[in-house]
Amino acid sequence: MDKRRLPALLLALAGAFALAQPLALLAQTQPTPTLAAATQPSAATPAAAATPDPAAPPVPRVHAVQEGENLTTIAADFGVTVEDILAINNLANGDLLQVGQELIIPGGTGEAIATVHTIAAGDTLAGVAASYNTTLADLIATNRLIATDLPLIVGQTVPVVSRTGSASPRPPTGRAYLVTAGDTLLSIAAAHQVTPAALRAANGLAGDLLFPGQRLRLPDETATYRALPEGWLDVRVAPASIGQGSTVSVYVANLLPGTPAGRLGEQPLTFAPSGDGYAALVGIDAFAEPGLYDLEISGGDEHGLWQPLRIRLPVTATAYDTQYVTVGEALDGLLDPALRATEDEFLRGIYASFDETQRWEGLFQYPVTTTVVSAGYGGRRSYNNGPIEIYHTGLDIAAAQGDTVSAPAAGVVVFSDVLELRGGTIILDHGRGVMTGYYHLSERLVNVGDTVSAGQPIARVGSTGLSSGAHLHWDLRIMDVPVDPLPWTQQTFP
Repeated sequence: MDKRRLPALLLALAGAFALAQPLALLAQTQPTPTLAAATQPSAATPAAAATPDPAAPPVPRVHAVQEGENLTTIAADFGVTVEDILAINNLANGDLLQVGQELIIPGGTGEAIATVHTIAAGDTLAGVAASYNTTLADLIATNRLIATDLPLIVGQTVPVVSRTGSASPRPPTGRAYLVTAGDTLLSIAAAHQVTPAALRAANGLAGDLLFPGQRLRLPDETATYRALPEGWLDVRVAPASIGQGSTVSVYVANLLPGTPAGRLGEQPLTFAPSGDGYAALVGIDAFAEPGLYDLEISGGDEHGLWQPLRIRLPVTATAYDTQYVTVGEALDGLLDPALRATEDEFLRGIYASFDETQRWEGLFQYPVTTTVVSAGYGGRRSYNNGPIEIYHTGLDIAAAQGDTVSAPAAGVVVFSDVLELRGGTIILDHGRGVMTGYYHLSERLVNVGDTVSAGQPIARVGSTGLSSGAHLHWDLRIMDVPVDPLPWTQQTFP
């Protein structure tokens, strides 16, 4: 169908949805970005409910009136009644047809589905249009909008002609791009290795006219968009599925100057510059309560404040095993909970420090040549069949006495000494609140203040402290929150 004639068609559709309330348009002209890699909308901006009107059948066919045709001949050709065509096109008089006029032919199924969308908290008109793979202009035409300065009302119903082939919305995909002076559709397409046609389709553009400050989405099936408050250019949260023990990366970009701050649940977010925006890492404790957690971000400087942003993120439970460890009688004294509490408190003062300099690049390496994990992260732990009062904060990797321990990534040595429970211990600071610990060492090869590179030897495997045999315990913490180190060997952060 010729898109140049689509607004006329959509105007006709509006009368078929008498149940829809007049819709007011927020001051937003382009679909805006949302969280990358998210496969479902968060609870803060829930998926819009598609509530089909039983009286509004699917719209499978559009017919352009030809010379010599009338409603009687058209109805006969398509096997429908004149009354049906009049009703779905909101026509009072079928004798006033014009050559080229587009008529909706009821019945059956097809590429266009007429449905009704219920406005949810956080919805914008641009976001609704994008979720149904239609355009803002088409949605305006469908709803016969005049007012552009009134807010949407939660619970309000909006007629939509979906181009998804379904009455259910689908999240539009893409990456954020902010148009700057001198940009053209062709230059943007070339810079991002997409075609101008794909760029037009992703943004519902009828032509090539752009303006500075306009938000575009670049076609990308790995990123999901949702409408964001005014001023926010981009917000990405990874991974898409957050479980207990996860490392969560939060990236934000705003049109206003300033540095963001925020929190996830009760944990503060410490942002540092990253690309065109800011990034923060936060750890989810192994036994954080599953459920919805508020991600809140704000920012600004003396020139103005960012509009606060709140998103609800689900944290799911992770399955952990129970680890039974037997140690000799000579080590019974190390099982004292008071001793553990004292040592934990001492290390907290080291692990909780923050340096915004990111020292690592790419994936973390395994610190020993073997990758055999003898005890995983998060396992509930019992010593000598005693009560289960602690969990395993890292990985135990099988290794022989004296094997070389290497830095998994670049960092600075912030601790190198012997502790009662953990034995020979080294802690590396990789920047951005990320630190790694290495316990039960037989020999330490680096000192506090040393800068180490990825793969550099730092220690030898041993069985010192509270240990039942030679192995390497590897901790990875973000602002003192222990997280599973394995994802760091499989994906890059932030």
